[in-house]
Amino acid sequence: MRAIILAAGMGTRLRPYTEHCPKALVHLLDKPLLDYQLETLRASAITDIAVVTGYCAEQFLPYQLTTFNNLKYQSTNMLYSLMQADDWLNGEQDVLICYGDIIYTTEVVKQMIASEAEITISADLSWQSLWKLRMEDPLTDAESFIFNSDTLSISQLGKKMTNINQAQAQYIGLLKFSSAIQPVIRGIYDSLDTKLRETMYMTDFVQRLIDMGIEVKASLHQNGWLEVDSVQDLHNYEQMSDVIRNKLKLSQLLQKQAW
Repeated sequence: MRAIILAAGMGTRLRPYTEHCPKALVHLLDKPLLDYQLETLRASAITDIAVVTGYCAEQFLPYQLTTFNNLKYQSTNMLYSLMQADDWLNGEQDVLICYGDIIYTTEVVKQMIASEAEITISADLSWQSLWKLRMEDPLTDAESFIFNSDTLSISQLGKKMTNINQAQAQYIGLLKFSSAIQPVIRGIYDSLDTKLRETMYMTDFVQRLIDMGIEVKASLHQNGWLEVDSVQDLHNYEQMSDVIRNKLKLSQLLQKQAW
């Protein structure tokens, strides 16, 4: 299995930390977010790793990873960034796709690896505890996530919520495309008009695949991850630094959700 880390964005909600630094290289507890991901992926026996860069791309050079570059990073979204790495979506290997602003445990990754679905979406069943830590009103940021509890097939994701019950779980920014489905995905993406290819959100694209009859399944877990999307996120986690450093390793914190 390969992994592609999407790290092209400017991370404007993390300014001033991202004034001269890409979001994926912002430090959490004195270590870049990217370093956490690389350690977890390699500990899960995923060593073939690429990064899609854009903003401050040169800062990724010391990592000596396979690199793809999104030259339009200022005006495009995650989906467009991913498709700059389409050489790795050639149907030869399963591919794990990772947003650059998250960290997660090996248990979360191993669950993804074990999934035999054509498309697998990692989702947190206990997402509300994390959202309550991050913001006063979870509805301002959380997105819908509806799945069949028997088959784990997802019917809806990525929509604006008006009710907390519209999210049985929360997508964490980690998904897997099986080798078999990759040519289909590329074909559907190529059929989009130019504007949609550049501006469509990843969740909207996955929803389109679902609506076309492609099965997308959930890989469910409780806790086991963090997202660093804003200055408030960073401050909230840093305020717990004594707990993390002195009592728990970060991986344990992710599993136990100590807050």
